[in-house]
Amino acid sequence: MNNLEKWRLILGKFSKQNLNMDLSEDNLAVEMLLDSVYDSEYSNGKGMYGSESSGVIVIKNLQNVQRILDQDIVNKIATDAFETYGMYEVIADDNYLKNAKADMDLLQNLIMYKDYTKEEDRSKIKYKIRQIANEIKKELMMEIDLSKVGTINKASSSKYNRSKVIDVKKTIEKNIKNYNKEEEKLYAKDIYFYPNKAKNKPADIVLVVDCSGSMVKSLIYVAIVSSIFYNISDIDINIVLFDTRIVNLSEIKDDPINILLDVQLGGGTDVASALAYSRNLIKRPDKTLFMIITDLFSEETSMLKEFQEVKNTGSRTLVFTGIGEDSNSYYNSNFAKRLEKIGIPVEGVTVKGLANYIKGAVK
Repeated sequence: MNNLEKWRLILGKFSKQNLNMDLSEDNLAVEMLLDSVYDSEYSNGKGMYGSESSGVIVIKNLQNVQRILDQDIVNKIATDAFETYGMYEVIADDNYLKNAKADMDLLQNLIMYKDYTKEEDRSKIKYKIRQIANEIKKELMMEIDLSKVGTINKASSSKYNRSKVIDVKKTIEKNIKNYNKEEEKLYAKDIYFYPNKAKNKPADIVLVVDCSGSMVKSLIYVAIVSSIFYNISDIDINIVLFDTRIVNLSEIKDDPINILLDVQLGGGTDVASALAYSRNLIKRPDKTLFMIITDLFSEETSMLKEFQEVKNTGSRTLVFTGIGEDSNSYYNSNFAKRLEKIGIPVEGVTVKGLANYIKGAVK
């Protein structure tokens, strides 16, 4: 593609006469895609394509350019379609889900926009959410040494190597389909290990998580890290989600990654109410690590009062302003200084750092 053709595509179909050039069949397909997404700037996304919705048109046009454009470019245009112009059909498209890079950015988008899609499309979106979250979990588990976090808990087992003790029975059951009759050998594709059980003093973890839209990455990492420690039976992990509402997940009976499948992200933030509620989950203050993940943008007078009440319980209290690949985050730094004056540390933390805080509470 030469520079003139690139400018023709950038300027759109209305530049055809001034540039005095026709496009090749491939470039016409690219132009149709660009028009179907970015012409929404001029039409408010309404009435451009007859009875067929803009999102459906974009999906068809995305399919037509798969062999023409680099996948990164296709993914960027698709993301603009649903993120900027509200064409939510795109995020549920099979080709998009198959070809989009399975990383944290995609995971965030699926969680944020899944509720805008049709009901019948949400199961495959949730499947993709779980798949990406578990991949991130496996990568993180390679960086965290859990071998010394307790003894063996034979109530359940996992194919992730958290200990050196193999669950022989489950390994055979899960791999029996791989038995070779001629060789009389069982090929074990997946090996299951018993998770660890805390051998020293048990710990109570209270995780209070801000679910406003700006905190979605932190929520994802909380769910993944909680899932890593889920099968250590002597750790009591209580998870409370909040925006202006409060949802107590302390009685969760399943993998905490499932939080991500149904969470509804809000806009407002009522930190004080979340603290007042979550304080009641502290049963053994001397063995409790109380962590709240929030950017601290909320009504300050009541928030400071409730932070003081939590500290007065005697539990170890920490405020994380965000969880991510690095410890940088945007937060209410002025209020953070007020918390530090009453002895409550405030910091950003990496996902590995969060895991180490929990691990340290168990040792």
